[in-house]
Amino acid sequence: MTMKASVLINCPIEMVFERTNNHVTEWSSIVKEEEMLHSTPERVGSTFRTVTTEHGREMTFDGIVTSYAPPNSSGIRMEGAAFSLTADYEFEEVPEGTRVTQTSTVTGKGFFRILIPVMGLLMRNSSRQALQEELNQLKIFCESTTGT
Repeated sequence: MTMKASVLINCPIEMVFERTNNHVTEWSSIVKEEEMLHSTPERVGSTFRTVTTEHGREMTFDGIVTSYAPPNSSGIRMEGAAFSLTADYEFEEVPEGTRVTQTSTVTGKGFFRILIPVMGLLMRNSSRQALQEELNQLKIFCESTTGT
């Protein structure tokens, strides 16, 4: 299941890129913990562990940075017990600030390999809305911390 959403943030592209990638636990309502396990100088290939909470369920993911091209794009892949998730961010400088577009793909494992596509059809709107809400949280965070 693939979802895409975007938000316009009234802040410079460099700042939005930095806050999106380096302050996830501060703006995300889903990501509760993030720990860097191994960092590479170019960031691509760096590994991390993330703990998320959604709908009262806590999940742990092992992740890897798949792309990192400041200030225009970044991407990660996370592996959990039930599914894999990729999240790719595009940052575009526009007259009003920065447009951030996130494309996420969820792929089920085991039983969830069948369940996610079926549930995806039923939950596509709520999943897209959850993604949009996350980007709206990023907007609030960036615009409220412009001086820091």
